[in-house]
Amino acid sequence: MPEAERRKKLSSCSRHRFRYIPPSTPENFWEVGFPSTQTCKERGYIKDDDQADPRMRRRRPYLATFSPKTSQT
Repeated sequence: MPEAERRKKLSSCSRHRFRYIPPSTPENFWEVGFPSTQTCKERGYIKDDDQADPRMRRRRPYLATFSPKTSQT
């Protein structure tokens, strides 16, 4: 097979390599072990909040649907 035909045949067979580019791995994917707390904060895995989450309060007081116990005599 002549060189020109061989290159043409090879380029037609190997065309899929240029169509599909595999995705690159995420940053720090191949690091083995657990990162320190400081490293996690720097990477944004842990949020550094100084304020605690406010608790939800009822707008209206809770109304009991039952009557309170009464002493039976």
